[in-house]
Amino acid sequence: MKDFMILRGVVLFFILFLTGCGQIKVEGKVSFPDGAPLPVGKVVFEDSKSTFTANIKKDGTFRMGMLKDGEGIPAGKYKVAIADALGLEQAAPGKQPVQKNLVAPKFRTTATSGIEYDIQKSQKDISIVVERP
Repeated sequence: MKDFMILRGVVLFFILFLTGCGQIKVEGKVSFPDGAPLPVGKVVFEDSKSTFTANIKKDGTFRMGMLKDGEGIPAGKYKVAIADALGLEQAAPGKQPVQKNLVAPKFRTTATSGIEYDIQKSQKDISIVVERP
């Protein structure tokens, strides 16, 4: 029984080790056509099996990861969308600001964004350009 437990531990270690080895570093920037960065939101990469997200930083940059930003994702073909890109709209004096989407509706889902990437090696130059609503 003890040998079985050791063998099981060794097999689990190798499975975890090999699973982590296939991650590809993907990073880039999300901006508007005028070059201004999208300062908030998430980049969503989706294939037929999985969905991966990365937080967009104030300067528009992102780093994809399976469990956390920058960790990498598996090689493959992905559809891309921008989620949670919400900002506050200026309100009249005495009124509360209202949240609004900062990107056009078509960029909010992978089915309609029209953005696709075939990730086969580390890429640090992905440029995603989105339009305002």
